Amino acid sequence: MEVLRVQQVASEANGAAIPAMFVRGETEQPGMTTVQGVNLEVPIIDFSNPNEEKVLHEIVEACREWGMFQIVNHEIPSHVISKLQSVGKEFFELPQEEKELIAKPAGSDSLEGYGTKLQKEANGKKGWVDHLFHIVWPPSSINYRFWPKNPPSY
Repeated sequence: MEVLRVQQVASEANGAAIPAMFVRGETEQPGMTTVQGVNLEVPIIDFSNPNEEKVLHEIVEACREWGMFQIVNHEIPSHVISKLQSVGKEFFELPQEEKELIAKPAGSDSLEGYGTKLQKEANGKKGWVDHLFHIVWPPSSINYRFWPKNPPSY
């Protein structure tokens, strides 16, 4: 059974309207739900704080109360983040056949590999998400079978 992917749905639409099964109601669309011009007070967690117990508590509370948080002083250089975003974009722009080489096996419960969340529904509408997921820690758990060989910079 062939898996329906976002890229396939989008390319088959060929400029036509997005299929109705993917279109969220007007109140759920990004233009309506994105806060603009407002400074939200999302919890900010400082990873340079030497009190690890306090940091852990802040993460738990932010997840419980907000469902998200911002991390500062994580020591990940901005050029590394930019490179990750760039290579990710390269991967998702590859032809579908390339991405399928590292797809999750059909029926697998594994999180790892390339996959699609078209089947998840909210309010009767299907999701619109392709993803690539890896376990990266501990190193002994890394399964390179799901790491793309293309783009070469990956």
